[in-house]
Amino acid sequence: MGLRFRKSFKLAPGVRLNVSGSGMSWSLGPRGASVSIGKRGTYFNANIPGTGLSSRTRLDAPTAAPVVRLN
Repeated sequence: MGLRFRKSFKLAPGVRLNVSGSGMSWSLGPRGASVSIGKRGTYFNANIPGTGLSSRTRLDAPTAAPVVRLN
């Protein structure tokens, strides 16, 4: 079983700095709907607080490696 670290700091209403063992990220927005920005991409997060129901959608497209074809 691995050990994980995560800490969140509220900087202003709707602005959080999240720190973990893999790096830092930002969360912007109110409870229930936010945008997260980090090294793994930008995501829109929506949830219904207290229910456990949530949705996460990637906003930035990951860069694809160019395809090289040899005929």
